Amino acid sequence: MFMNFWYVAELSENITDTPVKVRMLGFDYVLFRDSAGQAHCLSNLCIHRGASLAHGKVKGDNIECPYHGWQFKGADGVCAKIPSLGPDAKIPARAKVDSYPVQEKYGLIFAFLGDLPEAERPPIMELPEYGKDGWRLTTQVYEWTANFQRAVENTLDPAHTEFVHPSMGYGGDRDDYHVPDLTLIEEDWGCGTMTTFVSPDLPNSKMKGLKGEGEMEAGAGNHGPSSAWTKLHFSPHAWAHQYGFSTPVDEKTLKRYFLQARNFRADPEMDETINERNSAVMTQDKVVIERIEPFYTPQSSTEEVLVKSDTVVTRYRKFISDWEQRGWRIDTAKVNSLREEKAFAIPSPARRTSKGWAIDPAPTCDMQEPLQAAAE
Repeated sequence: MFMNFWYVAELSENITDTPVKVRMLGFDYVLFRDSAGQAHCLSNLCIHRGASLAHGKVKGDNIECPYHGWQFKGADGVCAKIPSLGPDAKIPARAKVDSYPVQEKYGLIFAFLGDLPEAERPPIMELPEYGKDGWRLTTQVYEWTANFQRAVENTLDPAHTEFVHPSMGYGGDRDDYHVPDLTLIEEDWGCGTMTTFVSPDLPNSKMKGLKGEGEMEAGAGNHGPSSAWTKLHFSPHAWAHQYGFSTPVDEKTLKRYFLQARNFRADPEMDETINERNSAVMTQDKVVIERIEPFYTPQSSTEEVLVKSDTVVTRYRKFISDWEQRGWRIDTAKVNSLREEKAFAIPSPARRTSKGWAIDPAPTCDMQEPLQAAAE
């Protein structure tokens, strides 16, 4: 799992002035809204005696610990009150918890889990269709017992559709089936491809006529380690663009926020049909991904036999290697081995400018190869 990226913490509608506990990247956080309605995300661990802040109360713009009443500011995590010291006592400088940047977009609350300054942070994946006339958006949430990399590579893989999704292919029964040569679309934080392939008509009566027997354009790509997009162009005018924001709950659990924008049959009455179809497709993927062995993507591609249809997957793995070289991969093995005797937190941007933290930053993996080698 990687720090220094934006992750969806929760649906915007689920965060109020009642604290909510959320687990991301193997660590716990507290989410809440202050008196002005601004959403905040803090490390859930109280630095006094280790209590869960999410089980406390929101007091104005602060979160109050349920154990001894210490209050921490939502804006920066600095302790604002220690009741046992009295009203005029000086607050120790080390009395602070990590507070993470938050953005609300697309009906989601994103938290930046890392210490990069604002100018250096990777952006949130864009949804250019959001709020535009002629497009209808639906949002669904799924949870898988899977590693994020396995899930993203499934999205990037054009060859699996023919065999995993019966309504989107011919089940491998066509003798002329093949994946066309892929041309990579390179971006700063990911890659993808668009290609034309033969596909049958959709079986659902409400969806029939979008393609018919013949060609359609489709493709997929990643943005960062755990976000991905898919574009389905059933015809020159009927398009569905899908955006999956996958948040690793921990190294073995994935929560996926799936947003689909469509410019056809955009009446709200079609939402249920669209969502049922999306859920069926997701379940087909889930069944395969949750059975993959080994659980994690192999460290070396020599442990698999990759072919040209894996072009996008191979490029994605180079991005993963690059982010490892930057020191952004969390050493989950070390964290888990010490979890019962030592606490860690994903370092927040404030750690770049402020010293004296009670909780150590989460350890990251030491990479031996130089950055240039990973980029070649």
